[in-house]
Amino acid sequence: MQSAIEICNAALTTYLGTQSIVSLDDASPEAEACKLHYDRVRRSLLERWPWLWATRREVLVQEAINDRAPAWSFKYARPGHLLRIQWVNEPTAARYAFEGGQAQDTPREVTARAIYSDTADAVIEFTRDETDPTLFSAAFSDAFAASLAAAIAMVIKTDRPTKQDAQRDAQMLLDLAIAQDFNQRPARELVPVPDSLAVRGLR
Repeated sequence: MQSAIEICNAALTTYLGTQSIVSLDDASPEAEACKLHYDRVRRSLLERWPWLWATRREVLVQEAINDRAPAWSFKYARPGHLLRIQWVNEPTAARYAFEGGQAQDTPREVTARAIYSDTADAVIEFTRDETDPTLFSAAFSDAFAASLAAAIAMVIKTDRPTKQDAQRDAQMLLDLAIAQDFNQRPARELVPVPDSLAVRGLR
């Protein structure tokens, strides 16, 4: 099982050649930098791709008062742990769209607290703001460590070439993690492929 400390130590020792830490609360520049940037980098990587291991599906809870009627027929509460919406739809319609190779999403408006839609009994599929590192794929964790190293390189090493090397490795490892995740999906599932992977034949 991997932990946040293991990801931080991979960033520190593999890419920055510095000492490891025992806790994010250690009184060291390394621990302070990791603590400052860990969650920001984690969320940034989660937003880059609809990771299978971070994908959740929930029935949306309809609000009693719809303050944007008649523009939208329904107002739903936005899930608190939502990071990136993949689709909002009625379950049967979403399944038929999937089986037909069509997009599963429907028109919607999203605010900080609500999701407005014309779909009754809507279900949402989304990327969860996943904080449990034991659920991260190994490839994602590798990309996370390199990305974290790039984020803290100038604080720890004040060395631009080291930062650039970490950035290059981070992009390469992120592309690999996305490709592995993509290859686990059914062939008919419609998922937008990043430009960096399209040239490799994944689009």
